[in-house]
Amino acid sequence: MKENEEKLKQQLTEELSKIEIWENAPVPDLAFFEQFVAEEKKRIHQQLMKELFYFALAAAVILCCVAIMLIRLPVFFLLLQVPVLVAAVLFLFYPRKKEGEWNDI
Repeated sequence: MKENEEKLKQQLTEELSKIEIWENAPVPDLAFFEQFVAEEKKRIHQQLMKELFYFALAAAVILCCVAIMLIRLPVFFLLLQVPVLVAAVLFLFYPRKKEGEWNDI
């Protein structure tokens, strides 16, 4: 009986020491994470500025084209507005399936 207790005590001590080794895993330095977050924020900000520049450029080109067409060819501009308006209405009111939705046929 004493032998079993000693054996059990030794096994428990060995297993607990293994757990302690796993538990004391190295923790990265806080400065590493702060630098990583700062770099990521900078990258995201640069990407946002780039996308905003392209958006503003595209909007300016579209508005210039519309203004030129309105001044030079007002009849063509009005004829172009009818299909655009119809397409916008159809797009807004056309029922769309949501993700994961099935057709009941």
